[in-house]
Amino acid sequence: MRNPWVELSKSNDNPNLVLSDEKEIIRKFNERNRLINSKSDFDYKIHTDIMPAPFMGDVHNSPIVLLTLNPGWDPKEEEVGFYKKYNPYWEQMIKHQFPIPELPLFCLDNEYAEKSPYWAMKLRPLISKTSKELVAKNISVIQYFPYQSRKYKPLYKDLSIDKLRSQEYNFDLVRKAIDREAIIVILRSKNIWFDAIKELNPEFEGYYKNVRFTNSVLNPILSEKNLNGAFDEIVELLNK
Repeated sequence: MRNPWVELSKSNDNPNLVLSDEKEIIRKFNERNRLINSKSDFDYKIHTDIMPAPFMGDVHNSPIVLLTLNPGWDPKEEEVGFYKKYNPYWEQMIKHQFPIPELPLFCLDNEYAEKSPYWAMKLRPLISKTSKELVAKNISVIQYFPYQSRKYKPLYKDLSIDKLRSQEYNFDLVRKAIDREAIIVILRSKNIWFDAIKELNPEFEGYYKNVRFTNSVLNPILSEKNLNGAFDEIVELLNK
């Protein structure tokens, strides 16, 4: 499947960083949340003035792929200029280019992690058993929904019955990870991932055997306790 984000990287519509065929859907979604109340607007507003973050890392080759829900917008990160600084990084990433070549999973860069520590914290147990470089080269992240908001809310069905083109591209990346027999770890929202890709569901007859889960979805840290036996499996693979 052709990467739809190449189109966005060539767009001059900088205040509205949304794929052309998804702009009206996202606009109506935001407008409806604004009309509901200010809390809905704050929590679920999709921030179209910052680059989407649909995936990160070497998603075409990594032997370990983490699946999560959506990239979370953080007002504190906004205050310190995080999004403005890293928009160019994400512009490269959506074209599958690495802004920090030695760290394809560039969220582990020290300066990045100081402003946005989420992934550095979640991956710390694996880093302590291997190295930051090994984790960054061998683990990638794919989001179910690519656009940034403080909290996730499904699109209203009257706005979009089917998945967005941007989502379908991410699902295609997951299917390619299955084809290369990568370990896939679902961190959050496993049921909606099952709906998108039936092979991830243990109840499906053709279930993909290399799917792993965290015990906690509220704190999906990749630790020995939270991953059970899969932790040692991943550490061994990283150290190969």
